[in-house]
Amino acid sequence: MKAVLIRKHGGPDVLSYEEIGDPQTTKDHAIVKVDYCAVNHLDIWVRSGLPGKQVLFPHILGCDISGILVEGFGKFKKGDKVVVYPAIQSDIPRTSFFIIGGFGKYHGGYAELVRVPQKNIVKKPDWFSDMEACALNISYLTAWNMLERSGCKKGDTVFIWGANSGIGSAAILLAKARGFRIITVTSNENKAGLARKLGADLVIDRNRADVINETLKYTNDQGVDAVIDHVGAKTWPTSIEVLKVGGKMIACGTTTGGEANVNIRTLYSKEASIIGAYLGTKLQLIALHEFMKSNKIKPIIDSVFSLKDVRLAHQKMEDGSQFGKIVLRVSS
Repeated sequence: MKAVLIRKHGGPDVLSYEEIGDPQTTKDHAIVKVDYCAVNHLDIWVRSGLPGKQVLFPHILGCDISGILVEGFGKFKKGDKVVVYPAIQSDIPRTSFFIIGGFGKYHGGYAELVRVPQKNIVKKPDWFSDMEACALNISYLTAWNMLERSGCKKGDTVFIWGANSGIGSAAILLAKARGFRIITVTSNENKAGLARKLGADLVIDRNRADVINETLKYTNDQGVDAVIDHVGAKTWPTSIEVLKVGGKMIACGTTTGGEANVNIRTLYSKEASIIGAYLGTKLQLIALHEFMKSNKIKPIIDSVFSLKDVRLAHQKMEDGSQFGKIVLRVSS
C-alpha cells in the first residue's frame, strides 16, 4: 500500500511517501481502507517531537480517519462506510488515553489501509460526505467537549481563540447553534470576515486592537463566561484576564508552547477555573453527529491535498494560513 512514514523527528521534509506492506488482521481489530484523513496539530507535534514523548519508528501519522471496512464484524458489514474514533485507552498511570497515529503504538491514517480496534469503529453518518466525516473526530469532538465542560447556557458569552483553526472554527459553529454569544480573535481582515459569516458576534484583529480592552468593552467590563483556549503559552495570561468572576477557561492545546506564566492572584480572586479537555468520548462523538445533523451544520473544509502532497499540507498548517480543516485525500 501507499503510505507516508516518518523515520525521525523533524520538519515536513521527514515525511516520506512510499510503498510498504499492508497491515494484517489481528484479533478484535478491523482494517479500514482510508478515503480521507484530516491534518491536525497533533500530527505536527508527533512529526516534530515533544520532550518526554516517544514514537516507535517508522511511524504513520493521522488520527482523523474516514473510510471503508475491508471485512465485516458484529453489526458492521464489509464495505460499510465508517469513521474511526481516535482514542485508545492508556495503560500508563495518570494518562487518559493515546490517540491513533499520535504518541502511541498505533499507526494512523496517512496510509491506504489502517488497523484499529473494532471498538473504535463508528458508522459514518450519511448526512456527511466522506470528506466531511474525516474532519470531525479530533477538532470538532474536542470543541464539543470543551463547550460542554464550560457549563455555558444560552445567552452566555464565550471567548474563542483562533477562528481560522480547526478547533476555533468548529467551536464558533457549535457555540452559535447552542445560542452562545461569541467573541473570537483573528490575525487579518479576511479571516475576520469569515469568522463573522460563521456567527461570531465580535471579531478582534489581534494585530490591530488590544484583545483584553476590546473584550472588556464588549462585555461592559464584566468579562466572559468561558474561554476556549487551544493556543497555549502565549494566550493563557489573556484568557485568565478576560474571564468574569466564576468564569471557566477550557484548555486543550499548546501550539505556542506548553509552559505558561499566569497571574495566580487574578485566577483565585475571580474564583475562576481552569479545566483541561482532551478529545471526548465515543458517545460524545455520536451525540455530536446527531447535533450537527439536527442543526444542519457542516464542517468547514479549507483545502484538500493528495497524500503524496502531505508536506504542503503540513506547511500550510504551520503557516497558519488555513481557515478550517486541511484534509488529505488518501484513496483515489
